[in-house]
Amino acid sequence: MKKNLLCLIFILTSIITYAQEDRPAAYEVYEGYNYWGNNKGDTAYVFADVAYVRDYPSTSSVLLDSLTHGTMVTIISDGYNESIIRGFAAPWHEISYLKNGQIRKGFIWLGLLALGRHVDGQGNQFIHGFLRFEPPTSYGGGNEYLCEVKYLTPQQELIARQYYPVTRDGQNYSDSKLLPNMGLEGLQSIHRVGFHGEACGIPTTHYYLGWNGQNFVTMFSKTSVGDAGVYYYEEKILFPSEHHLDPTLIIKDIVEGEVIDYDAEELEYKETKRREKYTWDGKSVWQVLEMR
Repeated sequence: MKKNLLCLIFILTSIITYAQEDRPAAYEVYEGYNYWGNNKGDTAYVFADVAYVRDYPSTSSVLLDSLTHGTMVTIISDGYNESIIRGFAAPWHEISYLKNGQIRKGFIWLGLLALGRHVDGQGNQFIHGFLRFEPPTSYGGGNEYLCEVKYLTPQQELIARQYYPVTRDGQNYSDSKLLPNMGLEGLQSIHRVGFHGEACGIPTTHYYLGWNGQNFVTMFSKTSVGDAGVYYYEEKILFPSEHHLDPTLIIKDIVEGEVIDYDAEELEYKETKRREKYTWDGKSVWQVLEMR
């Protein structure tokens, strides 16, 4: 009996020792750039419907807790152990948060946190983030993030959600803004998300979704890009509250410029301008196709 007990203790000790040796002794510090741009001390919000908190920055580590969308957390560490989950890479951060009257800590994968959050006049919150990344396909599809915006009550109950694709084209940070209805009757606000790049030839694209109090309305996007001062392309959106024309009309002005003489001391550009028109019928947006 005593011999069997000693054998059991030896086996358990070996398993524990192996598990400890299998886990790296130190975290691999993340030094890259990402769309979230969170630093130690920043406040962030859970985007995923359910996000797991773990005792170590890895999906194979012990599960400590789970948090629902809209939960506020504080980033308390640098990024560690970049991992590919849901098709895209992001680091882990240690977080602290309040639950059941207690401050708790653990690690969360950054991709489960919101890219941005806005609160409206009713105290409800708009949060948006990535659901997954669709890789390129042989027939030309994919290479885009599937993004989502959610509208939550102050108690973090889901009222509505909307998906939209975002093309990956070298951008490395994002921002967002909650606009008023911009003169479009039937909308309460417009949720705009932008994805930006700092290098030449990397486009900046903004995506617009309207909110009518019950549902999101997919609208359109605008893009701008420049390349080393020799080429530029810019789209500008004008809403009824800006152009003061037809209250159902939305204008997209497009300007494209290219250098005429690359060797000239002062560069001159040949510009091409065109205009696209969209109409708002109180429920949805349609592009107006004009015959030429």
